[in-house]
Amino acid sequence: MPVAKSNFLHYVAATIFVGLIIELTAYLAIQFILFPREPAFFFRSPSVSAPEFDRYVTVRDSLLGWPAKKTDMNGAEVIESRPIPAYSTTKNECVSLYGDSFTYGDEVEHAEAWSNVLSSRLNCRVGNYGIGGYGTDQAYLRFDKNVHDSAKVVILGIFPENVLRNVNRYRYLLDARTVFSLKPRFVLENDRLKLVEMPAWNREEFVLATQNLDKVFEHETFLPDSEYGPVSLSFPYTWKAVKLLLSERARSAMLGHTSWEVFYRDDHPTQALRITSEIADLFMKTGRSRGKTSLVLIYPTARSFKQFKETGTVITRPLIENLERRRIPYLDLHEGFGARVEKQEFCDLLTQPATCAGHFNAKGNVMVSDIVYEYLVKSNVLEARSIGVSAS
Repeated sequence: MPVAKSNFLHYVAATIFVGLIIELTAYLAIQFILFPREPAFFFRSPSVSAPEFDRYVTVRDSLLGWPAKKTDMNGAEVIESRPIPAYSTTKNECVSLYGDSFTYGDEVEHAEAWSNVLSSRLNCRVGNYGIGGYGTDQAYLRFDKNVHDSAKVVILGIFPENVLRNVNRYRYLLDARTVFSLKPRFVLENDRLKLVEMPAWNREEFVLATQNLDKVFEHETFLPDSEYGPVSLSFPYTWKAVKLLLSERARSAMLGHTSWEVFYRDDHPTQALRITSEIADLFMKTGRSRGKTSLVLIYPTARSFKQFKETGTVITRPLIENLERRRIPYLDLHEGFGARVEKQEFCDLLTQPATCAGHFNAKGNVMVSDIVYEYLVKSNVLEARSIGVSAS
């Protein structure tokens, strides 16, 4: 008996020791390898100071989230375009753009943004209402609010990652950076889009909400430790590492794919593809009701362009098929870029070519403008006199 008891104690001690080694290894792997590489897949409760929150309250838009509302001298809300140096007068736009930072043209000067380059080509003002970080839902709502938009052609830019934002209500859960990033989203109810507005919390309510996300955020796809959400940075780290490996979204990113590819499946539980398609349809119908011609513009990413050049297919093909079924005009930039550059040259069109990341640089913006210009001329959606060319 004493020998058996001694063996048992040795076994228990060895098991505990091995467990501690595994836990320590998991902790080190997460803290020093995985977290620095993919911080968006880990959740830390955000720090909310009173001054920061007070500033946020003054700049938030109660419908869109951001940017702050602007009003004219009569108190009426004004939705402003990005400055267009080629046509500085803010009236009589021929084309208007809505979307995220790729539509806005982040990381380049106003004169280099593709909206300004296109204005010079068309000989008329192209209004740029793109906003960094926007989902397709916010882009549509911004268009819907902008009743003074006089353009006859309206373009909805969709960056492939938007499919994630369209099923998200708190952007911090996607990027782990933007603490004050509440947003609206659409859900499907009885096969129709229903708007879930963003909450209007005071600071105490906001802090409480960020500590109890699962209790206050209905219709949030990316709750911490959920199937698609980030993993909490807490003990036991071994279990957190296992959960990370089981996460389809995180696993795809770790393997060099994009975290949003699976959301383009028709049968995905979040219905992200269907919701994105419905928003595009709503954009077209709203435009038509205002006498406008609508176009959906699909941007390439480094990975989606590489796949297109290698296989001839694009990850966003399910979205394109949905647009075709709904007879929504679209322009897929993969084809235009593919006719102009090889896959290894795509990185030279980005602001961070060494890592093939960032937004389009000045050269990339010119290419977007060229492709859109050619489409507008060939489709004859603008009068020939407006674009300074023959429409033949």
